[in-house]
Amino acid sequence: MSAERSRETQNPNPYPDPSRKDRCSCDSPEKHVKNLLSARFMEKLRNALRGAIQKYGPEFAKQRLWNREFSAGRWVCLETTGDHRVHVHIERYANNGAVLDLGCGPGTTGLELSPQAYSCYTGVDISDVAVEKAHSRAVEAGRAIQNQYFHSDILTFCPTQKYDVIFFGDSIYYIPPRSILPMLRRYSGYLTAKGVFIARMFDVTGRHRYIFDTIERDFDLIGEWRNADHACIFAFRPRGDE
Repeated sequence: MSAERSRETQNPNPYPDPSRKDRCSCDSPEKHVKNLLSARFMEKLRNALRGAIQKYGPEFAKQRLWNREFSAGRWVCLETTGDHRVHVHIERYANNGAVLDLGCGPGTTGLELSPQAYSCYTGVDISDVAVEKAHSRAVEAGRAIQNQYFHSDILTFCPTQKYDVIFFGDSIYYIPPRSILPMLRRYSGYLTAKGVFIARMFDVTGRHRYIFDTIERDFDLIGEWRNADHACIFAFRPRGDE
């Protein structure tokens, strides 16, 4: 049998009917654009839903979302604070006292603090996956006694002591706008006489500007440090405190 005959036997119809559904063809430019726009729309829709759950969802839904993202490695970047060195500012006000980290994630801030700068550190996060990670890192660093961690929504967490520093490390974004001021006023009751809030935000000039404005309007701003990329660390305390 010739080579030509063999190929005819393997593929008896080398010129398939163009009307067949299984033919190989390239999408038209219009269809490609339509698919691209549809994918972008779906991505925006998913991001909007994710943001709504993070900020307004019930506790179980927020916990499930954050657990999934921490387990998938999405927040590995939080295992270092990079160039922002927020621990330096916390140490300035800690007075060798107690630090509360609301939204502690994998516990990076508590490990970057000098052990001599504070007596006890409490980390709180809604993700039990993050809390377990933070605890295991503290054990590895020899700070299992000095650093403690709790699984809780920071909106409802009730401290059992007063703190010299209460820190929000980018977690304040995820508080509903109408809840920010009541939450800060509630936590003000857990500050020591000279205690301060410290917050870190990566955006105080754009859509999150209202958070900074709320704090500046209702509290005494006592320190502010900004980077060229608009990231900001600021310290504040209840108005009227010395």
